[in-house]
Amino acid sequence: MKPELFPTTKHNHVEFYKDGETYYEKYLSVIRSARESIHLQTYIFELDGFGKKVQTELINAARRGVNIYLLIDSIGSRNMTLEMEKSFLECGVFFCRFNGIQLKWLYRWGRRLHHKILLIDEKEGFVGGINVLCACLPGSNVPQLDFAVYLHGPSTIALAQYCKMIFKKAYKENLQFGPAKDYIHHDYGFEIGISVNDWIHGRSKITRQYAAMTTEAQHQITIINSYFFPRRKFMKQLTAAAARGVKVRLILPKYSDWPSYILASEYLYNYFLKRGVEIYQWKKSVLHGKLATVDGSWSTIGSFNLNYTSYQQNLEMNVDIYSADYTAYLNSEIESIITEGCDKVEIADFNEKYPWKVRWSRLFFYLVLSIIANFSIGLSFQEDNNKEHRFFNILRIVGSIFFFILGLIGALLPVIPGFPFFIISFLLVYKQILLNKKIS
Repeated sequence: MKPELFPTTKHNHVEFYKDGETYYEKYLSVIRSARESIHLQTYIFELDGFGKKVQTELINAARRGVNIYLLIDSIGSRNMTLEMEKSFLECGVFFCRFNGIQLKWLYRWGRRLHHKILLIDEKEGFVGGINVLCACLPGSNVPQLDFAVYLHGPSTIALAQYCKMIFKKAYKENLQFGPAKDYIHHDYGFEIGISVNDWIHGRSKITRQYAAMTTEAQHQITIINSYFFPRRKFMKQLTAAAARGVKVRLILPKYSDWPSYILASEYLYNYFLKRGVEIYQWKKSVLHGKLATVDGSWSTIGSFNLNYTSYQQNLEMNVDIYSADYTAYLNSEIESIITEGCDKVEIADFNEKYPWKVRWSRLFFYLVLSIIANFSIGLSFQEDNNKEHRFFNILRIVGSIFFFILGLIGALLPVIPGFPFFIISFLLVYKQILLNKKIS
């Protein structure tokens, strides 16, 4: 395991924001305050009402001499046209799309830039789960339930170094940054840590934080998560906590931009409900947030979903806050969320009021998601300087895809048998999964 990038620091200022106008106004105001540099790294940059304002403020900042480093995900921000890109480049913005189509896709299957960071002058900014877009249900003006934290304090020193490192690796041209800035001390009150998941490069601190805090919890665990499909190990850790008397609550979406994901997640509800875990479904808008609190003393907010892509594929970032006062404040926000916009899922109603068609749909999408998760994990592996290992890894990946395609042809056309090729493809993927686990 590589050394941690982010030390835990004290004396930080922290502000909690939910998606909506107040957040948009603060976001735009800190961009307007920039004098030296802006780092913006996001999964989705959509030129809707909010995105166009962000674009305008970034261009204005570039014209007044601010160095701007804009990194967007090539898949999440696929609606960013070449004309939009050109508008940034013409005013001197350093612009880059993360992980576009290239050879290394073969062994970084699905690796995406999923964190959402805005850093101003290396001293203040946002970290969270909110993309650069307005997201509402069709026909509704209620913003999605999503979260971010505004940071000002010593934590931004390491955050600036991380942003530079990620941008330099993604940028095609040689780029030099100046020395790190010194932090001017302020007597703020909060101790925070920043956790990163970048499994391909050997970093899984968010995964380990969730596991450790859940295992050590004595009183209460509350998790808000948008794409909930956790590993079996973490499911057992949650139910073990409930068995020892911890109040475990999951707040999950009733509506989503991925309805099939909700069905797959709902297949897991019986497992939790039978073991004393409470489940609430947020119904007022799309739920996209990722937040958790444990024992009234620790909370985490960021981009990390409890699913396989966040565990072992995406670049993810969470802010961990070690404060009883701040966790109490977040718990009060959570109580409002439950009271004002959630339905509690009762096991009897959940099993009886839905027709068999819905129940079979849950099973179907659970199986589909499980297959996709295992296949994609099998095609991902950590950085390995051993060229011989890398050659055989790529060979297994190419072979598994080739035999899988043959299997599909055999399943659809009566020209070749499909089943044996599916078996070969599965065995190659399974071999890669075993190798991945040895170095995780």
